[in-house]
Amino acid sequence: MSRFNDLSRRGSMVLSRLTKGEDMKLALGVVGAAAVLAAAVVVGVQANAADGQDGSLMVKAPMEDRVLGGYEGWWTSTPVAGNSANLPQETIAVNTTSGEIVDVFNRAKSAAGQEMSVSDVQFNVVPDTMWPKQSVVIIDTASGKVIEDFPVDEKGFPIISGGN
Repeated sequence: MSRFNDLSRRGSMVLSRLTKGEDMKLALGVVGAAAVLAAAVVVGVQANAADGQDGSLMVKAPMEDRVLGGYEGWWTSTPVAGNSANLPQETIAVNTTSGEIVDVFNRAKSAAGQEMSVSDVQFNVVPDTMWPKQSVVIIDTASGKVIEDFPVDEKGFPIISGGN
C-alpha cells in the first residue's frame, strides 16, 4: 500500500507543478508520447484488420472462398500485342505437398477486372507422384497438363535460387 501512496504523491506533485506552469517540457513530452502511442495503436489495429467496403471488419473466409491471385508468370502475362490465343486461358496452382489448389487464374475474368476464388474453378486435381516435392505446379485446366513448376517454402513463397 505504501508503494501506491508514493506513486500517488509523486503524481500529485508533477500535476501541481504542471498546473502552475512549471516543467512545460515535461508536459509537452508526455503529450507527445501519448500521441505517438495512440497513433501506433491505430496503425496496428488497421494493419491487423481487413476493412469491408462499409468500414466494418471482415472475417477471413475459408480457403475455397478466398480471392486469390498470388503467383504470376508467363502463364498470367498479357502480350504487348494483346494476342493471348496461344497462352492458357485458365490455370490453377497446386501445392504438391498438400495437393490443394492454392491459386487460380482466368484470363477472361482478369481482363474484365473480376476476382476469382477456388470455388470458381471446376477442376478435379489428381496428384501425380512425378510432381516435384515441396513445389507448386501450374496446370492448364483446358489440357490438364502441368505447364510450369517452382519450389516453395513451407508458407508457399517461391524459393528463388541464386544461380549464376
